[in-house]
Amino acid sequence: MSTARNKEVVQAYMDLFGRADIDGLLAMMTEDATWTIVGKPHLFAGVGEKSRGEIENIWRKLYAGIDGGLDMAVTGMIAEGDQVAVEVVSHAQLTNGTVYENAYHFLVTVRDGRIAAVKEYTDLMHAAEIFG
Repeated sequence: MSTARNKEVVQAYMDLFGRADIDGLLAMMTEDATWTIVGKPHLFAGVGEKSRGEIENIWRKLYAGIDGGLDMAVTGMIAEGDQVAVEVVSHAQLTNGTVYENAYHFLVTVRDGRIAAVKEYTDLMHAAEIFG
């Protein structure tokens, strides 16, 4: 696939977070997809490499506390081959009235138009503060 098409795939994927479309997110992932959150496990239980099923469980728990979607606004994107580096700022209103805003860098591997791997870099201190 072209780098332009890979960027379109990643943009479409990020858009699904804002619609809280977990099933759509999973459908865009390969069966063997992995999601790796880089950081210290004592800050966030989701740290480390997770399978598609494991990340689904994390997302379902996360979205249970969000009132609506998690807006993932792409602020920059660079692609080379099957990898797309994307910068994102997030915003969500939680059901308890708290606001979650964070910045992310994702390194996404796209295979045959689907997400095969994601490495996530974010401020886990803020995530832990908001989500516990």
